[in-house]
Amino acid sequence: MNVITNLKVNLILKITIFFWLVTKIISFKLWTSDRLFPVIPTFNFLENCPNWFHLTLYLFGICTLVFVFFYPNKKNIIGLTILLEITSCLLDQNRWQPYQYHFILIFCFAFFLRDNKNFINYFIFLLFVIYVNSGLHKLNGGFLYYIWENLMLKQFFGLENYQINNIIIHYLGLFIGLFEFFCGLGLLFSKFKKIAAVLLIAMHFFIIILLSPIGIAHNYVVLPWNCAMILFLWVIYFSNINNTFNFWVLVKGYHIIFFVLIGLMPIFNFFGLYDNYLSFKLYSGNLQKMYICVHNDKDASRYKSYFLKDRKEINCQNIISISYWSLKEMNVLVNPEKRVFIKIAQKWKEINPNIEATFYLVDYPYQSKNFVQISESGNN
Repeated sequence: MNVITNLKVNLILKITIFFWLVTKIISFKLWTSDRLFPVIPTFNFLENCPNWFHLTLYLFGICTLVFVFFYPNKKNIIGLTILLEITSCLLDQNRWQPYQYHFILIFCFAFFLRDNKNFINYFIFLLFVIYVNSGLHKLNGGFLYYIWENLMLKQFFGLENYQINNIIIHYLGLFIGLFEFFCGLGLLFSKFKKIAAVLLIAMHFFIIILLSPIGIAHNYVVLPWNCAMILFLWVIYFSNINNTFNFWVLVKGYHIIFFVLIGLMPIFNFFGLYDNYLSFKLYSGNLQKMYICVHNDKDASRYKSYFLKDRKEINCQNIISISYWSLKEMNVLVNPEKRVFIKIAQKWKEINPNIEATFYLVDYPYQSKNFVQISESGNN
């Protein structure tokens, strides 16, 4: 039994590493400073780190991941990988993507948890946390309007407005959040875990089709994560050994640190007190957004490929959506935190002193009345 558990942990690490490497390749620009999109370090003393340092961390991180793939029992290299990845994320807050955080946590389990049974137990708990939080955050009007209706029904299924305006179809989107929540909950109970796993695997296949070129061709970097989640569920719930979840192991000794970090801290996000991506707030449709209105576009020629023309919400002919810019240049969505947006405004002013621009933040619902102009200091 212990041999099978060890093999299962090694397989989970190999799956993690393979798809982690794929995300790093897809989002290469994210890991450099040689780009237009501002680098947003966590601390001021990390400002102006040379590009070679960013690239060194990136390349060494890839090397250690490859090494662990072939030698998954080398805990010292696993620890070095964690250090490299966290350091790299401290250099740019946009690197704290949900999948990056998930993969780092898996490596932390492998490094800090001595018993592989504890690894599996916490791995199951992390799956539960991801699905439950992701599901709960979808129970809002933003998800219904912007994800369910616009992204799924209009763009993917090709429905017309008169079909979508049906109140039953509109609120049917809430089922997606409830589905994810209850399936995540089901992973903890022996009676329901296999059914829940099958349904979640089907959900991930749908997401892959939805975001792929077959669907709406959007946010490719999360496709490897969805592939990894399918394999994670298969390894945990459909292999030869039965994994029983034990809650008390989570709060035993120093393990409670992980419980607080991934079990309790995301709860504070519901009150605006903890980061969205670290709380697995995924495709919720109600995250804060930032826009830059460029007034003298002749001086901003290098940004023209990121301009969105004549947005109705703002009286501006040349506007940059920070999410669109981030996705187009780095293949990832911006970390949707106000502190990040304020820092982007500051960096814009530093880099482009001759380009007149106005900065806007907007919360859901994304209507003209909710667009708030801010200065680079963050004041309204």
